[in-house]
Amino acid sequence: MAEVDRTRTTDDTEGKTFSADGGGGGGPGGRREPRGRAGALLKLGALALLVVGGYLVAKATPAGGYLTREGIGEGIAWLRGNPWAPPIFVGVYAAATALAVPGAILTLAGGAVFGFYWGTLYNSIAANIGANAAFLIARSLGGGAVRRLIGKESNVLSKLDGIVERHGFRGLLTLRLIPLVPFNALNFGSGLMPLRWRTYAIATAAGILPGTAIYTFFADALLQGSQEASRDALARLFLAGGLLVLLSFLPAILKKMRVRLPGMSTVVVVLSTAVVPLGGLAWSGAGAAASAQRLPDHSAFTEVLARVVAEPRVDYAKLAGDDAGLRSYLARLAATDPAAVAGASDDDRLAFWINAYNACMLKRVIEHYPIRKAGGLQRIKNAAAGRPDNSVWQIGNVFTGDHCAVAGEERSQDEIEHEIIRPMGDPRIHLAVNCAAVSCPPLTARAYEGETLEEQLEDRVRSFVSDPAHFDVATEGGRRTVRVNKVLDWFKEDFGGHEGIRAFLAGYAEGSYREALADSGTKLEFFDYDWTLNDVAR
Repeated sequence: MAEVDRTRTTDDTEGKTFSADGGGGGGPGGRREPRGRAGALLKLGALALLVVGGYLVAKATPAGGYLTREGIGEGIAWLRGNPWAPPIFVGVYAAATALAVPGAILTLAGGAVFGFYWGTLYNSIAANIGANAAFLIARSLGGGAVRRLIGKESNVLSKLDGIVERHGFRGLLTLRLIPLVPFNALNFGSGLMPLRWRTYAIATAAGILPGTAIYTFFADALLQGSQEASRDALARLFLAGGLLVLLSFLPAILKKMRVRLPGMSTVVVVLSTAVVPLGGLAWSGAGAAASAQRLPDHSAFTEVLARVVAEPRVDYAKLAGDDAGLRSYLARLAATDPAAVAGASDDDRLAFWINAYNACMLKRVIEHYPIRKAGGLQRIKNAAAGRPDNSVWQIGNVFTGDHCAVAGEERSQDEIEHEIIRPMGDPRIHLAVNCAAVSCPPLTARAYEGETLEEQLEDRVRSFVSDPAHFDVATEGGRRTVRVNKVLDWFKEDFGGHEGIRAFLAGYAEGSYREALADSGTKLEFFDYDWTLNDVAR
């Protein structure tokens, strides 16, 4: 079946049909030739502006910033926390391809955001939509125009028609299988050839799938390798790199197998010399997608806290009525690259996790607000423990259930506190994390920041020792008793036992309070803990 329509080429813009020999239907003598040539030049000029415009968008406008290392990283972080990520990604990728904006790094981003399976699907859908749009644009603006300018006597046009007729599908499929062939150039170039759209669409869909899958797998493997230095992760990374090199040398392999197509020798020479630098570019681009993640800006959480915290209480009704700011911040926490957290400074990392605990606790409360008395076994357990009807303990698995995504994983409050924060070795964190109870050291109206963490934690301790609800000295029968929040007793090992608690508090207490802590005869007691929700008065 012939792959070329040699008698008719349609100019969709004007709704007219032109013959393949370059005639414009103007009658004997070609009296309309000047107008036809002018129209052809205008259309080709429009096509050139479109292609150049795509390049300028990528290089010279603010939108191009999103195709840089930093921009891709920010885009990945934002997409990971957005429920509409798939259609947004497909739309942006397809539009970029249709406008000739370089899209290779978008394929890598798709793998980093969605993983291998979904990333391959979304990348393929987007690439096919964009490629077909580019083909139709080129066909509309340039197909008939090129034939008018070349003329009916052109040997080049005749040879091109013959090549496309004999090798249209196989030739395009072969070029599509080679990931180093410029994707956008092939999209628009195919539109200028006498190639049927159906042939182009099928060859494109089949030809780009292997390369798309490998590039997606490469990005996903690279991201996994940066997150976990496991043998399996590294094996996937080396496998992905090997597949990329193998696919890039496909022309040479085909030649060895004596599969010959017009121009194959030239393609082999050009692409074989390009594979090393472009392969390095692929590693660099994927590395940018995987490593450009940064810790989120905690000022967004400060805005949430400043609106609802009336220390020592929290206006949960207000937060539940408008939780957009909290949800947005939590989305940023969820999208944060674990490798970025691991590579951050100690203060930045600790501030990140303290904020994560507090934000996730707020989420936990407003998801069940107003808190009602639990039923079943949970009700019996709460009654036996004497827990109030409006405490967070009425929420099933409140501290042990995985409910909050942080750094790519669903986590529980206990995991964040006991497995991540406490091992960092700073006991002051027990005065910074808030479990939504009246007796818990209060939540502040300011998020923790790595740059000011030391100052903020010191302020928390000073506030603690100056608040008689958490620290006090009483004298009964001539004997002094130091009374302290029960939290310090629960986590006494973090302070070095009861004597460690005395020494810790003595470093901040003044006057008679410090003397009482230094006196070995002073008794140490702990306040009863009130688990009532730390809600503002209603």
